[in-house]
Amino acid sequence: MDILKSKISEWQSMRKLTIDLLEAIPEEKLVFAVGKNMGSLGKQFRHIGDVQLCYNEAIKTGKISFSNYKRDYSIETSKEKLKDFLEEADKELLKLIGENPKAEIDWFGDKLSLESHINALIQHEILHQGELLVYARTLELTFPKSWNMWGL
Repeated sequence: MDILKSKISEWQSMRKLTIDLLEAIPEEKLVFAVGKNMGSLGKQFRHIGDVQLCYNEAIKTGKISFSNYKRDYSIETSKEKLKDFLEEADKELLKLIGENPKAEIDWFGDKLSLESHINALIQHEILHQGELLVYARTLELTFPKSWNMWGL
């Protein structure tokens, strides 16, 4: 398997965990926040998608920028809207990768290969999965079976 296909597979595995957790959370809990400046559970999921849109745009433009978030706060209290948003961002990502498999992205003066760019997206997803874990544990929620890979 080539490196790009491997990175896409890793990305899809991490995104599946995020979607699985979203599906396991009672919708009324999306407004819960663990503390000051942490935002709600719904905001965490929305933010994950907003940042992915920045990664997607970077594949198109060749330059990363985090200044143009979507920030559609209205989706933060709806599991269906959050899931749709994340799935749309995923479809766009896969389309862009297919169109630009040799893309290089300017990361604040450093050139990253598409594989490294996707790896950074994976790392961002995992960072937020760690935060989501804190929310879910605080709420004493049951984790989906897919999260057993993290020893839960």
